[in-house]
Parts: sequence; structure tokens; C-alpha cells
Amino acid sequence: MTKRSTPDWAALGHGLEGRLIRPGDADYTTARHLYNTRFDGLKPAAVAYVSSDEDIRECLAFARDTGVPVSIRNGGHSYAGWSSGNGHLVIDVSKLSAVTASGTTATIGAGAKLIDIYTGLAEHGRTIPGGSCPTVGISGLTLGGGHGVISRAHGLTCDSLTAADIITADGKLLHCSTAEHPDLFWALRGAGGGQFGVVTKLYFSTLAAPQVVTGYLTWPWAKAAAVLRAWQEWGPGQPDEIWSALHLDKSANGTPQISVAVLSLTSRGDLANALDRLATSAGASASSVSLHPRPYLDATLAYAGCSSLSTAQCHLPGTTPGRTSSGRLARETYSARSDFYDRSLSPTGIQTLLAQVEGVRSGAGSVALTALGGAVNRVSPTATAFVHRRSRFLAQYIDAPGTGTWLGTLHAAMRRYASGAAYQNYTDASLTDWRQAYYGSAATRLTNLKHQYDPARLFDFPQAL
Repeated sequence: MTKRSTPDWAALGHGLEGRLIRPGDADYTTARHLYNTRFDGLKPAAVAYVSSDEDIRECLAFARDTGVPVSIRNGGHSYAGWSSGNGHLVIDVSKLSAVTASGTTATIGAGAKLIDIYTGLAEHGRTIPGGSCPTVGISGLTLGGGHGVISRAHGLTCDSLTAADIITADGKLLHCSTAEHPDLFWALRGAGGGQFGVVTKLYFSTLAAPQVVTGYLTWPWAKAAAVLRAWQEWGPGQPDEIWSALHLDKSANGTPQISVAVLSLTSRGDLANALDRLATSAGASASSVSLHPRPYLDATLAYAGCSSLSTAQCHLPGTTPGRTSSGRLARETYSARSDFYDRSLSPTGIQTLLAQVEGVRSGAGSVALTALGGAVNRVSPTATAFVHRRSRFLAQYIDAPGTGTWLGTLHAAMRRYASGAAYQNYTDASLTDWRQAYYGSAATRLTNLKHQYDPARLFDFPQAL
């Protein structure tokens, strides 16, 4: 057995260019917090705000020598809380946040948040496909796939990734692309964060930031079955330029709500015609319809619940809040699970889902069904480690504050209708078949790469490969 040295935290702190925060320090409580307040009980041994590759190497060497477990953190949005841990050394990469654009490419630090990327690239008239929550970190989003409102037209976030820099467990800096370390580059597009090393930079091909039309429609709950039946055929079947998500929401003492959010790269008239076809198929006109042409940056702010960059809190029902006007993280409490659906729900499946939503008895529950297809599904399931390329839509189930049994009951009730796959970026600690659910046919190859690049399992957590 390798003899471990006693952790000398003072020496580590002195050896870092960035800050090391320990229990007892004034900033420790803030530093240890993740986005989800459910994990406020976690007490890491230290949080290292690394500011260079050398800082990361110092932290990894410290972990190897002492046996102190490490966690990697950017936005702190891990659904299972695995970007922290009791007694862990948290390597926080948020200071590595530079965003630079040149022509049709961008180099983005692994610590950048989506809101900073969208605003930074917008200055150059460019963007990348990504999610809607403004404080989500680009590295975690990309490493797990990354879907968003223009994914049907332009693919997942990882599909725009052209290269990545990563420091592996042995302290080596590797530049990964289709030409260099192609096996690891394949894995970095879908395996999820924290599996093979600490990513420091991401290189993307960018696209011209488009003009879009956003929309929001609601129906009375009495029409929910008809709208859901129609949407699940309509949403995945639209031209690539039209993205949509259907939301089912209920609070304990409230009336269930059904709505559809849309974003289109077509004209307002074309989107209106498409929505008319949805209403005709459902046999029910929407009780409210709101369509707004706008620049893409404005649309990303709108889907984050922000009317402007100075909005006090960014939040849209069915998504997650962003940052406050002071720059502090606006946090929330929730639990979540997910399912991919390869086929439309049967009438029985629809009734089961609606009954589960109606059954919310405490807190609040929501279901978001996001249309897939288009560019997402034109990529081969074996081309990247994100294998979910044949599904029609993705379901995210959210229970707030996540203390009851509703979420588990809902998930169990819907499993018979779902594909059995789950989204690795919606990390689900309760999954026992997570290897198959997240990675399918890619699981064996990913496990072999884990043995190759991290044989001593320096990067370890309950669902590490």
C-alpha cells in the first residue's frame, strides 16, 4: 500500500496562485455552497479557486500524495451534488473564464458561465448552441452533451466542440481533438464532467447569432391530454428551425398548468402557421399566445427569465434561476430525474403522466418535455459519447423542494413508456442502471478509457466510470 503524506493545507495554499479557502475562513460558507440548497450540509476540506494550469497540477499532486478526494466544480449545478463532498478538495475552475472569438471559432475557459459566453460572443455577432440557465458552466454542459433552444437546428453543444485541453490525473496537459488523442476527445463529448481530468479550455466552431421568434402558449388544463397528444407528434416532427418544449406544472394548492414554449429561426408568420397546425391537431386553440421576434441574445435572456442583464433574478418556470443583479448566485432547492422517449406516449401513458402531475400534494412538481430530432439525431449514436441520438423527446421531472416521494412515484410510473435511457447532465443518484441509462453501447469503451487515463481513480464519485 502506498504511504500517504499528512495533508499540509498551509503549504498547498502558499503554493497556489489562486485562493485556497478552508473551514474557519470568512468566505468558507459561501465557497462551499453549490447551486442546490439540498447540499448545504456538505463540508469540503478546502475549496481551491485555481487560476492557472499549474494550480490544477498542484492540487492534483496534493490529492495523489495525501489521498484527499477531489471534486471538480464550475457552476456547481451537479444534480447529485458531486461537485463537492465532505472532506473533499474542491477544484473550482470558475476563474478560468476567458471568452475569445476569432472569425468562426471561439476559445472558452472551462470556468465560463453561459450568460458570459452568450454576451461575449454576441459582441462579435456569434454564438454556440447551449442551454438556457445563465449560471450553468460551459464545461459541465458540454461534457455531458448540452441541449438547448437551437439544438434541433445546430446540434448539441458538444457537436460544436472542435478541441479541448484537459489535465489528467498524472498532471499532463493534453490537447484533444479528432487529430490528437481522438479517443479521449470522443469521450469528452458526452461522458459527463469529472471523469477523466480537469478540463481547462474548450474550442468551438461558432455560428452567426440569428434573429429568432420566441413564443409562449397556454391552454386550460381540461385540454391537457389533447395538447400533449398533438405536441408529441408535432414538436419532434417540425423543421429543424423550430424548437419547442411542453411544460406541465402544479403546486400543492394550485391548479395544474400546461404550456408550450417555442423558438424559431423562421419568420413570425411561419411560426404562427406551424402553431396553428398544432392547435388544429389538438382540436383546441390556445387560451393565450405570445410571439416575439428578437435577437438571439435577447431570446437567451428571455428563456432564462431575464428581461435584461440587470434583472434581479432570472427565472422561467420549468428552468432554473440565474444570478442576482449583484452577481451572486440565485439558488433554489429541488430534486430531478429524466427519461428519454423513443416513441410517442400511448393514450394510457398520457393519462398516467397527467394523473401524476395532478397528484402533487406538497411543494411543486413540474414536467418538461423537450422536442429532439433535427440536427441532434443526424449524428451517429457512436460518433460521440452522447448516444441518445434516436429519441423523440427528453423528459425532465422536477420536484421542489424535493423532500417528498412524488418524484420517485412519477418516475416509476413512466418507466414503462420511456426508453430506459437518462440524460447524464441530469445526474440521477438513485439510478442503479446508470451505466446503461447514460451511456448505452458506449459504456464499455468509456470504462476502458477511464482505466487508461485514470487508473488509480483519482477522479471518483458514485457514478464515476
